[in-house]
Amino acid sequence: MWVPFYIYSQWRAAESGGMRRGRLKPGDALPGTFGGKDMIKLVVSDIDGTLVGDGQGEGALNPAYYDVIRRLGARGVKFMACSGRQRLSIAKLFRPIEREIFYACDGGSMVYQHDRLLYARTFPRETAEGLMRDAAEIEKCDFMVCGTEHAYCRWEDSELYRWMTEGYGYDIRALGSELAHRISEDIVKVSIYHHDHAEELTAPWFRPRWKDKVKLTLAGIQWLDCVPQDAGKGAAVAFMQRHFGISPSETIVFGDNQNDMEMFSLAGKSYAVENARDEVKRAASHECESYERDGVLKILSDL
Repeated sequence: MWVPFYIYSQWRAAESGGMRRGRLKPGDALPGTFGGKDMIKLVVSDIDGTLVGDGQGEGALNPAYYDVIRRLGARGVKFMACSGRQRLSIAKLFRPIEREIFYACDGGSMVYQHDRLLYARTFPRETAEGLMRDAAEIEKCDFMVCGTEHAYCRWEDSELYRWMTEGYGYDIRALGSELAHRISEDIVKVSIYHHDHAEELTAPWFRPRWKDKVKLTLAGIQWLDCVPQDAGKGAAVAFMQRHFGISPSETIVFGDNQNDMEMFSLAGKSYAVENARDEVKRAASHECESYERDGVLKILSDL
């Protein structure tokens, strides 16, 4: 196919890294990547900080996303919301199209097609109990335990419980200080919480103790997520690609935080939103506008 020289030159610049971190606007497609709209078969997006603000619940997502995702679906393009949230919380955000999308929930530990489980990675019981025991000892922090069916915390009158129920719309149960012995289901994630200093407060001893035993990723300033070593958002994307025969070049991903970065190497095009952490922007191939300006929506609308 003949390509005008100026477009070819842009493409070569991008391939050599010259345009790698330039902000693309809708319509800035490059030949050989996503210039042909029919090349994309999988769209994967983080939620908090990428599509909506942290902890926003049902009704927070711009309804225009529903129309765009439906239009892409009619062309055979699969959309997967990839989040640290539980499936129920994600489904509430995408209520009008909840049966039409895929869910990578609890930090990529499980993948659902609506309510049908396709993939799961869980902790050995001893590992889960060790994480809970140590999480309870982190000064000034609280923690949440995510099972295959429900989420759990210690105290119903805690800031964490209120935020998860009133903000995220979680199905979360308060079990008291002995929750480790009262949870019977398999555990997929343990999340350490502090309202704005999770990174600093987990640095002295918790992260060094567990960094070689589980996968640790920061999800905003409030969360340190602990998932099985073979889990994570990257693993969830790789599963979808294997399951449906989709290549990285047919995949586009969006994110804002450290736990999104492992997805980037699995996609032909990766976007960090404008409000993303600096290291996430450096890892992504492109940047789009912030979630407040519906940056992801603008890119998807042009696919």
